[in-house]
Amino acid sequence: MMKIKILKNKEELNNLAPLEITHLLWGTNPSPVLTFILVLFQRMDYVRMVCEEKDPLRTYTEDFDPVYRDSAMEAFFQFIPEQEVYLNFEVNANGALLAAYGPSRVYRSYFSKEDMAMFQCLTEIEEDRWTASIRIPLSVLEHIYGALSFKAGDTISCNFYKISETKDVEHYAAYAPILSSTPSFHLPEYFASAILE
Repeated sequence: MMKIKILKNKEELNNLAPLEITHLLWGTNPSPVLTFILVLFQRMDYVRMVCEEKDPLRTYTEDFDPVYRDSAMEAFFQFIPEQEVYLNFEVNANGALLAAYGPSRVYRSYFSKEDMAMFQCLTEIEEDRWTASIRIPLSVLEHIYGALSFKAGDTISCNFYKISETKDVEHYAAYAPILSSTPSFHLPEYFASAILE
């Protein structure tokens, strides 16, 4: 089971070993290496993803653009596993963020511009890698789920992905395997369980 650390400050991030996406899907061979760290601060979840990829495809520049057609990193969360609602965060190297929530791939609600600003999605491109970080304030989650109070021992469900649907660089990879013959990351039944500690 994945473990999510509850931290007091960002300096503690440097002591955490990142997790790696290793499951190649739907004929992908190979995929850029992607690692991630997911932690919980007092009133905020925080995810940082790092992809070892030179010059990632990055044509889209605006929030809500279809960044999965570029080279994108994605994080999906079901913060209350007993409920059907899950959140998706998809980002390219330009920092364009596609984020929504709902019970299935079809019935999605997009976050407001105010919520998108609160996510503070930041990206950085280096010579051989790019990094994305996203904040998920508890106040935004409470608009979806109602009052929340996460503590050690609680569990959530999640999965992390590397994707590009553009044929020249097409690839699909996930942290937790997806046993589907058709490419889709919107399958919460394949999310991994994660425990807060």
